[in-house]
Amino acid sequence: MSAEVTKAIVLQTTEEEHIGFTLFHPDFETNSGDCVFVVVPKKAELFDSEEVLILLNIKEAGEHQWVRTDEDVTVSFNGVEQLKYAKNGNLIHLPTNKVLGIWFPAKGK
Repeated sequence: MSAEVTKAIVLQTTEEEHIGFTLFHPDFETNSGDCVFVVVPKKAELFDSEEVLILLNIKEAGEHQWVRTDEDVTVSFNGVEQLKYAKNGNLIHLPTNKVLGIWFPAKGK
């Protein structure tokens, strides 16, 4: 049986509170593609956090493009870099250089 490819990345705050997902096409193991965001914090009060508000604005823009460089993945919209999924697990908002949280591959059942 072959290993499943990763199509979804879980997004959490730095305090490990769930805030959403990024869905990658064709999959996270390839070198580039498109992605969309699903912002669904488990705690209602997180909707007012700076991290979630930034992700909601990114989500509202629509489909983004992504490219893998070394072990990092950079997400852009209309050629403007928005997010970096750093190899150390940090999710970085590139325009502000702010760490929005952490990321890791979603596991299928």
